[in-house]
Formats: sequence, structure tokens, C-alpha cells
Amino acid sequence: VYTGGCKAWKNSAVSSSVNQIWQVKDGQLVSLKKDLGSVSMTDPGTLAGYIQWCAGNYPASRYELILWDHGGGSVSGYDEKFASSGSMSLASLDAALQTAGVKFDFIGFDACLMATVETALTMSQYADYLIASEETEPGVGWYYTDWLTAFGEDTSMPTIEIGRNIVDSFVDTCAQKCRGQLTTLSVVDLAELEHTLPGALTDFSNATAKLIRDQQYQTVSNAWNGTREFAQSSRIDQIDLVHLAQNLGTREGESL
Repeated sequence: VYTGGCKAWKNSAVSSSVNQIWQVKDGQLVSLKKDLGSVSMTDPGTLAGYIQWCAGNYPASRYELILWDHGGGSVSGYDEKFASSGSMSLASLDAALQTAGVKFDFIGFDACLMATVETALTMSQYADYLIASEETEPGVGWYYTDWLTAFGEDTSMPTIEIGRNIVDSFVDTCAQKCRGQLTTLSVVDLAELEHTLPGALTDFSNATAKLIRDQQYQTVSNAWNGTREFAQSSRIDQIDLVHLAQNLGTREGESL
């Protein structure tokens, strides 16, 4: 576990002044790197360097990557201590993963609003599956104990089953501890998505842009306005793509 980016931690072990690497072992946090300096978590080099360090020091036949804490969907993800360094954009993530050179069974986002088409298509080069939430995540986040224990007992467990365990434990825990809060988490087959989506999405995008160019902006605006939106209070304007395609009612929308 690589730690950083946080002004204060709710434990007495992790430093809020420098970045560190920890191992969770026998129910304890074991320090592997005590002081990696104070560097921004949104720097692609920080993430790439950590992935390469893990692969070099703990070589394995399977790799998983989870990015945890604040997410702003397809447009942002930030470091509390380095606000001026800007967001960890999808382009930055792409650069980090390309440099790291590791293929993952899944890339998971224990963060808000990351289950987007843009995220999935970007991650499709680097992982078999994406595990992420369309909505904002309740503050408790993922519940790691059950699925990691099960994975540890059966390290050949299919990735789709690992994903199912992650989703089920998250939803169950949120139902107990965060009643009334919206809870979404999905497991996306990135090879299937990459094979089926881009052509239909491009056609839909071009057709929708043409409507706007042809002075039919209100048609698009009305369809958008009636589409399910996620995290309305954040004003990020992320909406359900399938719902938008249905609302527009174009041939390209039906195909998408």
C-alpha cells in the first residue's frame, strides 16, 4: 500500500508529512519504505514508480491495482497536500500505466464516479476488468477483509469472482452502515467493451454533434436534461450514456 496525498490519517502509523509504502501482514501494518519524500500523488511518475517497485520486489503471476479515495469521474482526482499540482486526469493515468508496463487482472477505483466509458476505454489497454462506481461512494468505501481473505485462500480464483466478492461485500457493508445512501459498483469486462463500444460511440457522438450543427440544439438539450445524472450536487455533469442514447431516439442512439 502506497500512502500519501492526505493531510491527516485516522491512525497513529501512517505519516501525513511524507509518502510511504506499507505491507499488511498478520493483521499489522509493516513499514517497507518509511520516507519517500513529500511528492504529489497526481504525478504520473509517482504511480508508475510504485507499480514498478511492487513488480520488481514482489513478482507475481497476477497483479491488481486499486486507486483509493477522492474521485471526480472522468475529469478529476486530487491530492489534498498538492492542490496546485492539479488533478490526476485520465491522460495522467494513461501515462503512468504505460510507463509502468504491467498488465492487471483488474484496475479498481475505491473512489467516486469512476465507472465511466472514458475511464473504461482508457483502462482497457492495461487490465482485463474495471471495478468502479457510477455514483459517489459512501464514506466507508470498499470492505476489504472478506474478499481479500477469500482471494488469499484461493489465489487462482477467477477475476470475475473476485470482482463479484468485492461488489457484494461493498453493497452489504453500505447497506448496514450507510442506509439511504446511493450505492453502485460494477465489474466491467474491458475486452468486451473495447470490442463492441468504440464504433457505436463514435457514430453516436458524430450524429449528436451534427444535430447541434444543424440548429437542433434544443433536441439534444431536452434529451440531456431528461437523462439520469450522477452526483448532481457536484455539478460534474456525468450522465447515464444508455439513457441519453434512448432519450435522443436517433438510429445511432439505438445502435449504441
